[in-house]
Amino acid sequence: MEWFFYPYLVVVIFSILVWLRFQHGEEGKDERGREIINRSYSIIFPMFLVGWVMVRLIEDFVVPLDGDAWRDAMWYLITGIMILHSVLIFIFRKIY
Repeated sequence: MEWFFYPYLVVVIFSILVWLRFQHGEEGKDERGREIINRSYSIIFPMFLVGWVMVRLIEDFVVPLDGDAWRDAMWYLITGIMILHSVLIFIFRKIY
């Protein structure tokens, strides 16, 4: 699984840059930008809750997670949400 980490890290960094560029750039400050950001947040916040519940259910019913597994699960949950947020910003920029 270690081979997966570095390409994934590149995707995470790229998604953070996309988010920062939009959020703090001119495009994110106007009315259209606020609508794009709010629409994206309205999707990713429930996804975070769903992901958290899934991790807890896996831990309770499938396999107990030790410290490293719990840390990895949270890492992939939070960074996955960040990637989804950037993808939604990219999509909504095309739609709106």
